[in-house]
Amino acid sequence: MSPIPKAQRELLRLRSLGVCELCGAARATNFHHRKNRSQGGGNELSNAMHLCGSGTTGCHGMVTEHPLDAFDNGWSVRSFADPAETLVKRQGTWVLIDDLGYVTPVEETKWLG
Repeated sequence: MSPIPKAQRELLRLRSLGVCELCGAARATNFHHRKNRSQGGGNELSNAMHLCGSGTTGCHGMVTEHPLDAFDNGWSVRSFADPAETLVKRQGTWVLIDDLGYVTPVEETKWLG
């Protein structure tokens, strides 16, 4: 596996402002892949979240330890899904994340049909 490019880490840090994108309360310390690299997920910003903790602590640990909640909230993305088209609950708000670092809030009523 190749390391995450420094430019991608910098863009993620700019998007998150250094704050966990899940809880919004703690300092973000880890690059979380929404779709695992082993399932074809890359280092694109749509596939990344800046989370507190590690794979076993903080929000990053919670995502790892609670996979069903993670899929339901878009923090993890199934192998057949496109992260750029998968809604994610970011600090309590449903959003779409693109590969340029933009976050677009989505009203629940618009995507529930």
